[in-house]
Amino acid sequence: MTIDTEKINQSTAVLTLNGRLDTANAPLLERKIRQWGNEITELILDFSGLEYISSMGLRVLLQAKKTLKAENRNMTIKNMGDSIREIFEMTGFLNLMLQEERFVVIRKIEQDDIVLALNGQMHSENTAMISEELSEIKEHESKTDKSVTVILDMEKLTHISSGAAAHLKKAIDDTAWKKRKLNMRNASTDIKAALRESGLGEIL
Repeated sequence: MTIDTEKINQSTAVLTLNGRLDTANAPLLERKIRQWGNEITELILDFSGLEYISSMGLRVLLQAKKTLKAENRNMTIKNMGDSIREIFEMTGFLNLMLQEERFVVIRKIEQDDIVLALNGQMHSENTAMISEELSEIKEHESKTDKSVTVILDMEKLTHISSGAAAHLKKAIDDTAWKKRKLNMRNASTDIKAALRESGLGEIL
């Protein structure tokens, strides 16, 4: 198993798990979770590449969640595949561990583009997170002479309320500058419809 680590802002880190989380690899995950100490308040575990999890792996996750909660910090599991979900359901861990509908924004760099991956259910109160990311990008990138493309990746966005779509449009408008291009990708039919209704058809 491999674990890729990325700190996406001052308070949030992402651990991307690939392969099999079994008894032999569970201590590795434990070390990766502990390595941040008190640096972060939000730990996201990306299970998109996880193929198997053993009872020992489940115990490490449960203990980590309890420890972080006691310290007023949060651990979120994202992108759980069907086979892993089945294991969680069979062991009764699903309701204890899974918060995949919690809204999270993950910033990535792809070649020369900046990607904001939107995950979970998006409501009006969540748009402040996107506005903050867009404002930080503007503050840094607008000082340069180059054109910048910002991509909103909505593959993992499961819902957007009409209020959130309207607030998203305002955040996009408020953080625009001349050399920024904004695109959207991987949105479902329902998400596209909500964006069109809010006047964001130009990014579709």
